[in-house]
Amino acid sequence: MRISRPAIVFVLAGAILAALYFYYARPPSERVVLLPHPDGTRSAIIVQSKTGATAVLDRPYSVATISKTKIGSDQTDEASVKTRYKDLYDALPARTRSYLLYFETGGTRLTPASEKFLPVVLGVLRDLKDMPASELIVIGHADEVGSEAMNDALSRQRALSVVNLLKAKGIDTTHAAAVGRGSRDPLVAVRKGAAEVKNRRVEIRLK
Repeated sequence: MRISRPAIVFVLAGAILAALYFYYARPPSERVVLLPHPDGTRSAIIVQSKTGATAVLDRPYSVATISKTKIGSDQTDEASVKTRYKDLYDALPARTRSYLLYFETGGTRLTPASEKFLPVVLGVLRDLKDMPASELIVIGHADEVGSEAMNDALSRQRALSVVNLLKAKGIDTTHAAAVGRGSRDPLVAVRKGAAEVKNRRVEIRLK
């Protein structure tokens, strides 16, 4: 059986039109995955499609699948994400991990909340043995109470106290750097002389 050239052209044109219709009527869906923070703290994002549909991702490895007409929700896990996006994970630079510990006023004593959070930090820092190229930087801060010179000294004392605490807990601090920033980098802007617990802090930076 012979098929005429016009018939072949017609069939090919029909196939192309069908493919174009399928693509534009049902375009490939986009996929958004919420990754956890390195320190395990919770986060959330709102995903919105072009048509205004929304979905809230508020659990680690929750997934939003965005199509033209709707947003679907799903849940995955770390192993599945690393397998599916292996090339992307391999290309990513190491993320800087940052942890904050807060202090009681005027000294180097941690607040009760930071005492409870400390085991989380220690658990992460114990991985240093598997990260030979990592840097550990401990940065002390003070609030606006007291003179600039006093806060410079206090912020460095806080940084050193955390380095000593980490060392006492079995963390390798041989190459740790401790610096004090005084009251120069507040998290919360307050008037001079005002106490603010979020400014009395030490940042532990691992990269």
